[in-house]
Amino acid sequence: MELKSYQKKVIADLTRYLELLNETQNYMTAFEQFWREKSAPGLGLYRNVIAGVPNLCIKVPTGGGKTFMACAAVRRIFDALPQGKPKMVVWLVPSDPILVQTTTNLMNPDHPYTRRLNADFGGRVGVFTKEMLLNGQNFTPDTVHEQLTVCILSYGSLRIDSKKKDVRKVYQENGNLKNFADYFKDESELLEDTPDTALIQALRHLSPVVIVDESHNAGSDLSVAMLNNLNPSFVLDLTATPRNNSNIISYVDARKLKTEN
Repeated sequence: MELKSYQKKVIADLTRYLELLNETQNYMTAFEQFWREKSAPGLGLYRNVIAGVPNLCIKVPTGGGKTFMACAAVRRIFDALPQGKPKMVVWLVPSDPILVQTTTNLMNPDHPYTRRLNADFGGRVGVFTKEMLLNGQNFTPDTVHEQLTVCILSYGSLRIDSKKKDVRKVYQENGNLKNFADYFKDESELLEDTPDTALIQALRHLSPVVIVDESHNAGSDLSVAMLNNLNPSFVLDLTATPRNNSNIISYVDARKLKTEN
């Protein structure tokens, strides 16, 4: 499955921003310069929702292949980040049906999403559910340094205000993840009032690239706190209906989808 013309343009826009980010070493300046190059300086006002972290949005109509574009973007993003950084992706989805669908697709070696990631990362890709992460199932400090690790989680699984037992497990002590607590010694990265063996602490230490599917559903203060808890290195929003504070780096007109069927 090849990228369609409009999808290639989206990836090209993101790639150009990443080039500017490396040139300027400032994610806000890069955003402003990107839109100045496009002769649209009015679109270059960056909304600093997550302090210290590039947070971009791709606006694509429903049915435009946002997930496939996100898979194609992962390699570009990691190429622009410091070398040697663990290639960790936290893929957030808004509902259980989308969680099941995304997990099924990304765990299917014959699906175009998986084939794209495998092509970009030499077949060294591990896809994990929340349960696999909590059980430490092939999830260790060694494995995350040897492959692209994609963790598919729902927004709800990271809600800090949840009273559900299975949600709170992300923030609870977990002997299965003791290796991460032993491996990462920088206590400044730890989330306060949370055991150092909790899954959230392991994810924080790995400073993941976060992909937020249907990001218009993640605009509340609690959702921003959820993202901050992950200590992301980069956040990419995918949506057909961006919020007012979204930093749109590329957008697709519905007519382009119709043109390419």
